[in-house]
Amino acid sequence: MIAHPQFRDTYDGAGIWLEPRHGQWWAHRITPGTYVAVDESSATGTIHTWATSGVLPPPDLDARLQEAVHTPIRQATSRYALGDLPEDAQHDYGPIHIEFHELVLIDRRVGTIALLVAADD
Repeated sequence: MIAHPQFRDTYDGAGIWLEPRHGQWWAHRITPGTYVAVDESSATGTIHTWATSGVLPPPDLDARLQEAVHTPIRQATSRYALGDLPEDAQHDYGPIHIEFHELVLIDRRVGTIALLVAADD
């Protein structure tokens, strides 16, 4: 996943770049060991807090979150969150992100891996 060209996305609306950036981080500073295992409750809670800011979402948004986010989190056989990186791992315009949350969802039953990013700037 880390080696895939589409991993080079800054999630600032600019799309995928050839530059070695991922989110707010220099891509080369992210390794498999940077990710930490999380349980379903923790993964769901992180995304729910980010998406709602403590306010109940409108029914249509809640339904979409259930379908596109919470169901894949629940169905995953393994979940990993991007752990803390040192400050010097942040690239030159990385601080544009106010929040940046990243989950890797693996479903070994069907052989899939999904990268779920929740970011704002």
